[in-house]
Amino acid sequence: MYGWRARLGLVIPANNTVIEPEFARMAPEGVAAFGAKIRSHGLSAEGIERMVKNSHRAVEELAAGAMNAMAYACLATSLIKGPGWTADFEAHVEDTTGCPATTAATATVAALQSLGASRVALATPYPDSVNDLLPPLFNAADIEIVALESVAVKDSLEVCRLEPSVVYGLAKQADNDRAAAICILATDIRSIEVLDTLEQDLGKPVISTNQALLWRCLKSCDVGDPVAGFGSLLATGEN
Repeated sequence: MYGWRARLGLVIPANNTVIEPEFARMAPEGVAAFGAKIRSHGLSAEGIERMVKNSHRAVEELAAGAMNAMAYACLATSLIKGPGWTADFEAHVEDTTGCPATTAATATVAALQSLGASRVALATPYPDSVNDLLPPLFNAADIEIVALESVAVKDSLEVCRLEPSVVYGLAKQADNDRAAAICILATDIRSIEVLDTLEQDLGKPVISTNQALLWRCLKSCDVGDPVAGFGSLLATGEN
């Protein structure tokens, strides 16, 4: 059986072709991720609202596979809908399925907190309308954004097509002496190949949203294997 140690259920925007391959590459032996897609309608408030209407249906579909943990894999949703929606989604999953639940936003912030990073430089693919929503998320966790660089991709499908080399350059551009860590945001930006190299070159932790989401799911399933090759967050193997 695939996922004999842990089965992770992911609620994923339909345009995202990155997170499932990245989870498959990073997951320890015996851990498998399964996705349920929800139709994407862009990053406007109206588009996000239309997308989240299908999130409960996706949770029900994943629950049929007896998941051990579930995650909502879209950071922009939490930014646009706010912390109240994030808490409600996690509570809905836990109440209706009995699974521990997280979101891309919750996991990203928790990963930075676990590293003791109180100042962060951000690399994002978002337009300004979404980037402007980032400070409240991090400020609520007492994390200061000291720099932000964005490629400001207008078409969400273009995010999935960004090469890791572009993401590497964006993260290096975001770095400065004040940043205790670098954070690469979005679940549809391919980045796991460059996390180790960035940490070596910059001398500080580098977090990606997908890496943080897997880390959070593994913690909730008590899977503490060190995972090498994808940044220090996973390499420690701590629960």
